[in-house]
Amino acid sequence: MTIAAFLLILFSVFLHTGWNLLLKEDKPSLAFCLLINACGFLCMLPCLFLAPLPLKGMPGGFWLCLGGSIIGELLYYASLVQGYRHFDFSVFYPMGRALPVAMLAIGAFFLPLGRQCPSGWALVGMAVIFIGCMCMSLQGKASRITTKSLVSGQLWLWALIGATGTCFYTGFDNAAANLVKESGVEAWGIIPACAYNCLVNAGLVAGNGLVVSFAPHERRKFREYLHSAWLPLAAGFCDALCYSLVLMAYTKANNSAVVFAFRQLGLPLGFLAGVLFLHEKAHAWKLFGLACIVVGLLLSIIPQ
Repeated sequence: MTIAAFLLILFSVFLHTGWNLLLKEDKPSLAFCLLINACGFLCMLPCLFLAPLPLKGMPGGFWLCLGGSIIGELLYYASLVQGYRHFDFSVFYPMGRALPVAMLAIGAFFLPLGRQCPSGWALVGMAVIFIGCMCMSLQGKASRITTKSLVSGQLWLWALIGATGTCFYTGFDNAAANLVKESGVEAWGIIPACAYNCLVNAGLVAGNGLVVSFAPHERRKFREYLHSAWLPLAAGFCDALCYSLVLMAYTKANNSAVVFAFRQLGLPLGFLAGVLFLHEKAHAWKLFGLACIVVGLLLSIIPQ
């Protein structure tokens, strides 16, 4: 983990927690996500014309990666909407972040997720982060979920769908970033990253827009948002800038699985946001999980 990658991830986690909090706060819906994607597309659109991305000359693998990323993101947004409808922010958010850490750590040995496999310390750190995330999802007496729901049910279903989508877009975006660098772009800086993110958001607008257009409830929500769109617009700006920074971090780290693990810095922020702004309870399991995440993050940055 280089200093540049660390700083990029550090800033991105504040933005990521912010737009997830806005989504949870305003009765989650795909209509809200559609406006997030539309805002992200419009914010990044100038970069598509400014960036030296040779789109006409990109290999077929680049477009396959782009398509795979869009599919993964659509699964991720669907899981967020359903998860936040039924569970506390401080329950579903860490659960949705725990599973991809484990899946990406395992996948790093079998898939080209970076220049080298994670170090032994990084893998231990990922395991500790996973344990911490799971502990943060355990409930106290005041929680709306039961112990049974942690073994089976909607929580695991939507968390697994979200984790699958996260692994899809993480792997495909990492590969796409490397293909762009190999195509002759001298520096994978903020402008090229935003340009690629613009293409992803265009696909998300098409995908989520198709679902919203066929769902009467979502169409009604979309019309309501148009009268007061500042909330999804703010979330969309945070989302677009957040992931552009993550795209830059992929090319400055040895492995994207480590990048994703370190993005769990957002979990302490998510925990505090849930307690301070959504008035959720701070239980002992969540505090223990928070401590595990901090230890895991420290282990993840120990050099090989």
